[in-house]
Amino acid sequence: SPMIAGDKVYVGDEDGDIVIFDVTKEPHDPVAEINMLNSVYSTPIIANGVMYIANKDHVFAIEESAGGEEK
Repeated sequence: SPMIAGDKVYVGDEDGDIVIFDVTKEPHDPVAEINMLNSVYSTPIIANGVMYIANKDHVFAIEESAGGEEK
């Protein structure tokens, strides 16, 4: 299932990728694709400013640092 956060859509797939799209009416290419090293069957979620992504073996907690970069 996709997750919409702000102006982005996040979709996980069986190849282990999280594909990120801009929210627009027109079709377009992804803005990013991140491999999570194993199949992603669950929907990414955001709670308290942290994005959680689970693959078959791990749960990843991703948060933006004060400088705007992910950590």
